[in-house]
Amino acid sequence: MLLSTFELLLKPITPNPGTVAGSDRGILQGYFLNVANPTNRNLRIRLRFNATTPSINPTELLNILDTGGTNNFAGSLVADGPNRFRYDFGLSAGDTGLFILQPNILSLDPAADQVEVRGFVEVFILVPFFCRNPSPLLLTPEHRGTFLSSPGGNGEFDQLAVSLPTATGASLMEVDTISSFPPFPNPNPIPFPRPIPNPIPFPIPTPTLPVTPGLIDSNGAENASVQPDLAQILTVMAERIESIENGLAVSQR
Repeated sequence: MLLSTFELLLKPITPNPGTVAGSDRGILQGYFLNVANPTNRNLRIRLRFNATTPSINPTELLNILDTGGTNNFAGSLVADGPNRFRYDFGLSAGDTGLFILQPNILSLDPAADQVEVRGFVEVFILVPFFCRNPSPLLLTPEHRGTFLSSPGGNGEFDQLAVSLPTATGASLMEVDTISSFPPFPNPNPIPFPRPIPNPIPFPIPTPTLPVTPGLIDSNGAENASVQPDLAQILTVMAERIESIENGLAVSQR
């Protein structure tokens, strides 16, 4: 679900000092997110950062997680689609943590390198299945910045902190849950059996008509196994019907 916007900066305030001495000082600005878990169970949380013009370059950024009073630099943003990166971390029941995303001044030169990225942040709770309801989290996003010394060495380090409005307008948010399991791959389709080449032919029996005893075959001899033709069958049937009619007529007299 949507959380807030973000803006990461490492660049001069102005391209040159102009008429104001020291106005070409640089600024380092990062995204700071306080997360509190008011539930009675440990949670796995996912932050998703979306930026398009320009997109996020993880090699230019530094992400820090503080859940025990010390900064943890382990882990990095992971690609989660076009122009989208995620960061997963755990938070114990009743605990509070601080997540920081900022330009990496450990490797970048503030006098030569510039970073300017804007986008929006989403937050989710990871669960094994989709069957759980949303869980509450207390979320307080901020922009915190440091004004660096000017190239001439003028000016001291100054700080700024600006609270960011959340997408709901509140700090307590019912955060959507998503599955932490990757989708199951599609199984290989079961191939249909191929037709058997040159199948063995089975003999099909030829239907035969019933045999009437006493019929004459083509040689003029009586043969019980000779099949009668259609005319002979009809003649026999007519004779039987006629005999049945004669018997009925005699019985009615």
